[in-house]
Amino acid sequence: MSAIADTMRSEWTKFRTIPSNIPILLATVAVMVGAGALTANGAAKGYREAGAAFDPTYISMYGGFLFVQIAVGALGVLVVSSEYATGMIRTSLTVVPRRGRLLAAKIWTFGLITLVMGEIAAFGAFLVGQTVIGAAGAPAAALGQPGVLRAVVGMGLIWALVGLTGVALGCLLRDTMAATTVVVAVNFIIPIIGPRLMPDAVGNWVSTYWPIAAGLRVTTTVHHAERLAPWTGLGLMAAFTAVLLIVAFAVFRSRDA
Repeated sequence: MSAIADTMRSEWTKFRTIPSNIPILLATVAVMVGAGALTANGAAKGYREAGAAFDPTYISMYGGFLFVQIAVGALGVLVVSSEYATGMIRTSLTVVPRRGRLLAAKIWTFGLITLVMGEIAAFGAFLVGQTVIGAAGAPAAALGQPGVLRAVVGMGLIWALVGLTGVALGCLLRDTMAATTVVVAVNFIIPIIGPRLMPDAVGNWVSTYWPIAAGLRVTTTVHHAERLAPWTGLGLMAAFTAVLLIVAFAVFRSRDA
């Protein structure tokens, strides 16, 4: 146990000593809160048209997450791909020759970083967003209402899963540009733009079962009969991420540095 803890401390040192990493994380939190507030303000003005479908909790968080998910996934990619780009991976494997332990430390370290920052961003976006919604005259949500706390905490979990998807793709592809492109395709292009270009049956399937689309169900408080239940959707996304990580472990342990 101490061995993995030592390796995690080493990974944390690597992460925080790269000058851009911490500022990018802080910027993603700020963007999520700021963009969420703008989205909340716009949605609040038309809440009467939305009727029972108006979900102030989801609105306050999703508007910002739509933008920051790419940065979170890209940082996950860099956790692995940057070492391949600089040749640092050979040094890391010399210090920690057990490849499984090295990758596990990267996963645990970045997973915890994104989980903590994701929860901060989620609660920040929610609290600011509800203030904006209330000020616009629309009904705001409170953490004590049914499903609201689950939705906000769930957004932090989504951050961690998106980040870990980036780590897995960075390990599998070893190229920052290629892996980041796949992250953008998987988390943005296919689930958001894709359904508009696909046949209705395929588009509806993607909107329901595609990992990020399913996972984001946990951040909603308004029930839709045609959609997955919140925890079921998150479970599907978690399973997808787990499969990618398992494949990444298998490839990392068998492939030359």
